[in-house]
Parts: sequence; structure tokens; C-alpha cells
Amino acid sequence: MDVKEAKEAEEVKGANKVKEANEVKEALKIEKRCYQCNKKLKMINFTCRCEHKFCIIHQNPHNHNCSYDSKANLQLKLKIENPQTIHQKLVKI
Repeated sequence: MDVKEAKEAEEVKGANKVKEANEVKEALKIEKRCYQCNKKLKMINFTCRCEHKFCIIHQNPHNHNCSYDSKANLQLKLKIENPQTIHQKLVKI
């Protein structure tokens, strides 16, 4: 019984190692490409705030029609960091 259980445990460990190796190979196979022009990206690539990768030509937001709304994001940030204060009335003497 103990020998069979040991063999089964070794088979499970071997299967897990094979699965992990396949996952690593699949991750390496995925080529990074520019989201706008679909060119293959080499060493230098740029990730925009819209969470897409771009080549050197399309790195600027106006070059790739960026969908990220920075104005709304900054307004929300200001609203959170600077809450409105309630003014108290002064009592006239």
C-alpha cells in the first residue's frame, strides 16, 4: 500500500511539473504586439494608462486615440483628496 501511494504521489508531482512547464512555454510564445498597428514589439514598448502596449510611433495618447479619460480621473482624485468643508455661521453680537 505504501509503495503504491508513493508512486501515485510521484506521478502527481510529475504531472504538476509538466503542467507548469507548458504554462511557461505558452507565456513565452505570446508575442507582444502594438495595439494600434499590430507590429511586433521588440525591446522597447510602452504601456499606456489605457493598459495597452504600443510601439514607439503610437506611444503618445493622441497617436492611438486613447480611451483613458484623464480629466474625469483627476476630478475624482481632487474630490476625494479635498472634501468640501461646511462653513459655520458667525453669531453677530
